[in-house]
Amino acid sequence: MPRVVVIGGANVDVKGHTSAPAIPATSNPGTVVVSAGGVGRNIAHNLALLGVETALVAMVGDDDHAALIARQSQAAGVDVSMLIRSGDASGTYLALLDHDGELISAINAMACADAMTPEMLNDLTPRMMTADLLVADCNLPLNCLAWLSEFSTRQAKRLLIEPVSVPKSQKLKQVVNLRAFAATPNRDQAEAVSGTRKWPAAAAAIHALGFANVVIHAGAEGAYVSEAGSTQRRVPAISPAKVNDVTGAGDAAVAGLVWGLVSGYDIFEAARFGQAAAALKLESSSSVADVMTQARLLLAAKVSG
Repeated sequence: MPRVVVIGGANVDVKGHTSAPAIPATSNPGTVVVSAGGVGRNIAHNLALLGVETALVAMVGDDDHAALIARQSQAAGVDVSMLIRSGDASGTYLALLDHDGELISAINAMACADAMTPEMLNDLTPRMMTADLLVADCNLPLNCLAWLSEFSTRQAKRLLIEPVSVPKSQKLKQVVNLRAFAATPNRDQAEAVSGTRKWPAAAAAIHALGFANVVIHAGAEGAYVSEAGSTQRRVPAISPAKVNDVTGAGDAAVAGLVWGLVSGYDIFEAARFGQAAAALKLESSSSVADVMTQARLLLAAKVSG
């Protein structure tokens, strides 16, 4: 069984979903769901459902939210033994979604993640040494991203970095001597890092930062994949039967991509699994689709098992 260690953000999602088109500046009828979330945690959760032996490294508080994060992650099959407790409150993501599942607005309170240090990561070196691939997200402090870049280069480990958001994507330009296997920005993050929305030019700029491969996730436009600066290809999106909630679709796309990579597929084939995973997630009202299994992923990607 392939092994992946995910190092990144873990928080509690509080999502309000209006039952009709949202009306600004007033109370809207709807539903509210509280669940474990966070980019790194969601990626780990998806990977565990896909049968990958997955461990999560993340900062959490010493509070009820931390217990919920650990409980729901462990129930999915994620190794939570490397969760690190801090004195801060666990992270919270507060989102308001319209009746059609589209995001209206959100607030993320992720100060807890800032408490991680390279020394903490160094203590976890033995477990990371056993991984087939490392996944990091840009919720991590800059010095932790730099440590992971140096560690993965020294140990010949593949490191994939997920930028998380437009503001946090700027960390990719700030890590000195960055070296990593892949970056997975969305279209807005790629533009923020590169200064252009033209995907070949954006990919070239991200390669120049130290990434061997670039996968730009572009929603309904699919993904744009650039391999080692030489081969580029567009991977079409896979349309969901119905969009219930966009939250976590990008995390699912990264998890599907990682599953493909650790299962022996090339990066273009792996990106197809990323699109299939995103489609399965979009059909679910949860941040991680309960139906995320290898069989469903292969079916959605139209690949025989």
